[in-house]
Amino acid sequence: MKRTQSTMPTPQPLTDLRKRVPEAKKLIADLLTGLLGPVELDYDFYREWNGCWKVRVTVRGKTAGTLDFTLLSTPSGGMLAMPRPLPERWRTQTGITANDGTVWTLDDAGNLIPFTGSHPS
Repeated sequence: MKRTQSTMPTPQPLTDLRKRVPEAKKLIADLLTGLLGPVELDYDFYREWNGCWKVRVTVRGKTAGTLDFTLLSTPSGGMLAMPRPLPERWRTQTGITANDGTVWTLDDAGNLIPFTGSHPS
C-alpha cells in the first residue's frame, strides 16, 4: 500500500471491476444524490492507459452536467469514487465518502488524504 507522510495507507487505483459495476453505480448515485439532491444518471465505464477504471457520469435533473470519477480500492477493500477534478467545496468542506465509511479528500498538492473536517494543506 502507498503511504502518506502520516504512514496511513491510502486508496489505490481499482484495476479489477468484475462484479463491482453495481457497487460503483450505487456509490456514485448515493454520493451525487447526497450532494445535489435527486438526479438521473448515465454511466460510461472505461479504462485508462494504466489499467485504472474511470466512470464518466452524465447528470440530469435540477443540476445537469458531466463528471468523471476515478475508482479506487480503499485499504479495507471498500470502493471510493473520486470526482476528477474534485470540486473545491467538496474537497474542503465535505470530503468524499467511500462505501466502507472512510472519507477522503485531496490536499493542496493533489495527494489523496483522509478527510478530517478541516481544510487540507
